[in-house]
Amino acid sequence: MKLYLNTTSPFARWVLVCALEYAVPDLELIWVNPWDTPETLTRVNPFSTVPVLQMNQTEALYESSIIVRYLIPASIAQSPSLQALQRLALGKMLLETAFRHTSLKRYAPADLPPHPLIEQTERGLTRVLQTLSVQDLPSFSAQQRPDLASLQIAIALDYISFRCPDLFVSSVAQSLQEQLHAYQLRPSFEFTTPSALAAQSASIPLDESSCS
Repeated sequence: MKLYLNTTSPFARWVLVCALEYAVPDLELIWVNPWDTPETLTRVNPFSTVPVLQMNQTEALYESSIIVRYLIPASIAQSPSLQALQRLALGKMLLETAFRHTSLKRYAPADLPPHPLIEQTERGLTRVLQTLSVQDLPSFSAQQRPDLASLQIAIALDYISFRCPDLFVSSVAQSLQEQLHAYQLRPSFEFTTPSALAAQSASIPLDESSCS
């Protein structure tokens, strides 16, 4: 299987972290820049977004949560509880809103007024971040692997801390910041930071997927 990704997409990072945590084998990493709309990417995803999982010459999946469900079938072997679905929705919306906010600010024309969605997304992020607690990002033991929702929420928070540091510091409780740090120290997180991914390895180091 081939995973198309770039070094900065938080959605691709969630897939990559899950693949590391669950030791998904035989995953080749294909590095692309979706902003350039390369033909290598549009052949498997006409939307030119990452991540994309190509299973063979004719079949591919895009959208991170769908890819994770395919790669880790054990995660949907049982009907998830309402609370589990709510936490997955929280992580997905937090990640999508933070990415939209960052993209709107980053690519705003210098000669035009700020897009109204910039302020709207910042208000939404602030509301959510101020209500989060350590219960939303459970701790784990040395023998445990965080569940998929926790990994997604942690990646969203890490992305916000990187792209919107002032918003993160002012809105996220200190106890939750400390809890996030424990996730950031996991091998799967350390391997998938933008600086670590700059080397553009062709595969994932499955020995790095230890939960210890």
